[in-house]
Amino acid sequence: MSRRIPIIPTIITAAGILILCALGKWQLDRRAWKHDLIERLAAAPNLPLVSPEEFRAAMMGDVSIQYRRASIDCRAGDKKPYDLRPGSSAGGTSGFYVVVSCRPNSRPPDIVAVAGWTKRVDAKDIVITLDHQLTGTVIERPYGNAPDRPRFMLIPREAIPPLGRPLQPRAADLPDNHLAYAGQWFGLAIALAAIYGLYLRRRPVAPAAKPE
Repeated sequence: MSRRIPIIPTIITAAGILILCALGKWQLDRRAWKHDLIERLAAAPNLPLVSPEEFRAAMMGDVSIQYRRASIDCRAGDKKPYDLRPGSSAGGTSGFYVVVSCRPNSRPPDIVAVAGWTKRVDAKDIVITLDHQLTGTVIERPYGNAPDRPRFMLIPREAIPPLGRPLQPRAADLPDNHLAYAGQWFGLAIALAAIYGLYLRRRPVAPAAKPE
């Protein structure tokens, strides 16, 4: 008697194992890309302040100014905040970032600034006097790809009183879970191979053909 290997289930299982291994390899490639990105972003704050030419190039999508330092005039007078977003204080306390538009008119801003941090959920209704020079870190696409939203956000090192100082973004805080994801995909591939091997061992043995 002998065990015949089923063709179609074997092909399907092999294809599944190859796909799972490919996904694991993709996560390892993503990990290498993420490490390179983190290294570049960690060096970005050490570069000179973003120039007007660099800002225009970033608006066109020709360069990235993510995590670069920039300085903007925020002298729009008395205005209510543009938005209120979850954020932490410089000391790590959870609360809200009070986001303002430094444009003196009502046109959609290309860049907004964090005036500071607060715990008050009603801070969006408070009028703030914007007459400051703000210097801090630039974040690209704070609203993703949402249309009619600002492309950049400045998180300054100092806050507009009486707001608190916001937490400065760091490249080291970016998530790096690719190795764990790769391990999961490779682990699933091993488990699938083991399960199929056990299935083959437990298949009924086909009777040997009788000689004529």
